[in-house]
Amino acid sequence: PEARVGICLERGAWMVAAVLAVLKAGGACVPLDPAYPPGRLAFMAADAGLAAVVTQASLGDAVAAAVPRACVDAQADEIAQNPATDPGVRVDAGNLAYVLFTSGSTGRPKGVMLPHGALANLAAWHGADPVLAEPRRTLQFASLSFDVSFQEIVATLAQGGALVLVDEEVRRDPAALVRFIARHGVERIFVPFVALQALAEAAGEPGAPALALREVVTAGEQLAATPQLRALAASAPGCRVVNHYGPTETHVATAHTLGPDPSAWPALPPIGRPVANTRVYVLGAALAPAPIGVPGELYIGGAQVARGYLARPALTAERFVPDPFGAEPGARLYRTGDRARWRPGGELEYLGRADQQVKIRGFRVEPGEVEAALRGHAGVRDCVVAAREDVPGHRRLVAYVVGATDTDELRAQLGAALPEHMVPSAIVALERLPLTPSGKVDRRALPAPGLPAQDRYVAPRTRVEEVLADIWSQVLGVERVGVHDTFFDLGGHSLLATRIVSRVRATFGIELPLRAMFQSPTVAGLAERHFGGLAGPAGEPRARVEASPNRLLAVIDELSEEELDRLLTSEPELRIDR
Repeated sequence: PEARVGICLERGAWMVAAVLAVLKAGGACVPLDPAYPPGRLAFMAADAGLAAVVTQASLGDAVAAAVPRACVDAQADEIAQNPATDPGVRVDAGNLAYVLFTSGSTGRPKGVMLPHGALANLAAWHGADPVLAEPRRTLQFASLSFDVSFQEIVATLAQGGALVLVDEEVRRDPAALVRFIARHGVERIFVPFVALQALAEAAGEPGAPALALREVVTAGEQLAATPQLRALAASAPGCRVVNHYGPTETHVATAHTLGPDPSAWPALPPIGRPVANTRVYVLGAALAPAPIGVPGELYIGGAQVARGYLARPALTAERFVPDPFGAEPGARLYRTGDRARWRPGGELEYLGRADQQVKIRGFRVEPGEVEAALRGHAGVRDCVVAAREDVPGHRRLVAYVVGATDTDELRAQLGAALPEHMVPSAIVALERLPLTPSGKVDRRALPAPGLPAQDRYVAPRTRVEEVLADIWSQVLGVERVGVHDTFFDLGGHSLLATRIVSRVRATFGIELPLRAMFQSPTVAGLAERHFGGLAGPAGEPRARVEASPNRLLAVIDELSEEELDRLLTSEPELRIDR
């Protein structure tokens, strides 16, 4: 008990086995995402004081930690010889179950320590719910670094359900994920809202397979009842949509089940009522309870509260405060930093953050940590990082820097230090930061990231480039896209890249790998590298032989009469009934 064990594995059965093995041996899981930069993994491993690491030889030295390691691939035969009996280690509710690192406002990530009691309480709450207790086929979607993964694994297996494992490439492609869910009969999914929205859009595309979903559980950020989500729920009669709320420091704290009629859902559903053995308070100044309808800060107490932050006593004391309402000696409340209010019916309504912390694609991001990484560049004299939503539904990080002009170099440095979701999608160089009369940064005066300069714009030169530029324009929400404009400079990120891949599939009838967007992040580069076989001498799209009729028609429908004539002349075997 209390031994912290790093788990640095690719998605798959070994990852789930490692979680169960560490917990059964009495240790605490410390997820180490192999996709994170080596420097960040080294910091996390050192900060956690690992007793051991479970990894795989194929990852090399992803975790540069001088601790014993078990390699599940290189040592598979040896592992198979281990006894299959219960190790018989005793742990109590207060022993550590896992340490999850989240973004830190001081410039370095902080480890949240959750005990076995909180995880067991969550599993028991699932088991007491007549619907959640059903042994469903559940998609294992969440990254192990995200607390929902432990909910997926523990709650599903505790109820006798089956975990359906998905690889990273399918997980990041909404259209492929829809087909995967249908093919494997997945009945329950836990996904953050931004991923749920992308999944709902893909499920609504023509030709998408029907889904047998029974529960859709979403968490991580504000849920919005979009038309696509309503259509997804309506297409699966009897499917229950549940909105969970809870920061990493408490895991799930409240839940709200949306009604059976999607058309009657409110635009922004509430976050609901506390889960079992959990207390939730909306407090004002001096921890005074706020009346119904009056906003205040959300505090959480009870069985779901974490132990605190690993090796950060001052921060733990600041965020985990004595519980003035609890009868249990030593009870504490976690200050969430979230604003909320009680509704007359007894449910909570989420109102946003009280500080600068933001959620980007379901991940918690402290702008201060990104700013600290920017200040590590010798040329940066000052900087500020903000979340912007200049295009509705497209929330992204933007960095404003003073003193550095090579934004590509800055972005490369950030990519070597931070996870992908923490790297700003746009970096704006300023002569000085706008200030308020009191001398603070005036965030409302920060300019929106501009599009590439007029003298850099190059219009599409072929029909393929024209169609690709149009797809980018629609997905990114920008008026025009030049063939040399970089996807990420225009506000793109990995989730938007999956939408472009999906649109390309529907338009051209080809399977474009997601990595292509990162390898060729311009329209010109993408067309040259991946669409050479789709363009004739003049650049008109030429459909592949294996394209379906509907997809071929989607391409033909974009052609002018002159282009159609040229196409029919150059392809004598092709017949089109106009």
